[in-house]
Amino acid sequence: MGCLGNLIKIFLGLIMILIMLVVGYKLIFDPYTPEEKNYNTTTRTEETYQKADERTYKQTDDTEPSIDNVNYDVPLQTGSNHDYIMENTFQKPGVVMELTPQLESGLVYAIKVFKSQFGPDFSPTIISAHDSYHIHDKWSRHRYGQAVDISLADLPLNQRRRVVRILEGTLPKDYKVRWESQYTQNEHIHLQSNR
Repeated sequence: MGCLGNLIKIFLGLIMILIMLVVGYKLIFDPYTPEEKNYNTTTRTEETYQKADERTYKQTDDTEPSIDNVNYDVPLQTGSNHDYIMENTFQKPGVVMELTPQLESGLVYAIKVFKSQFGPDFSPTIISAHDSYHIHDKWSRHRYGQAVDISLADLPLNQRRRVVRILEGTLPKDYKVRWESQYTQNEHIHLQSNR
């Protein structure tokens, strides 16, 4: 019985070696490359607006705001914070950088944290701001210019963690930081102001 047991172990060992060779060959000669995401923004047609107008939203609770009296407009931003953000970030095509003054202050701080970890020439990429009506739900802070998503894709893991920890630990309670879509191609920091 001992000889049969050894033969089974040898056979399983050979199968494992064969699997490792196949996997190694695939990794070396046929590496996986994720498909490039298409960042083209969709345009809204008159039909889209008509469908939106035909929908009715029922108010379920008196404390919940009504969709009818929500103002998504953010005043056109100017000033030193806005200028600093535009000069020190990249924006994905279609991103609208109309942000509230409070969020702009927090974003300036976040950019400086990125620069402290990745060098003074580093410019983070904003992948979503006051632009995502077709992606975010109707109560999202993005719709009010109170939230941005900053890409973490292709950055070293240790530095990503450090940036998130620094922002979580040092931003005032008026801000919320979430590390979303971790370890995916869409990995980002969601930064929002609560006012």
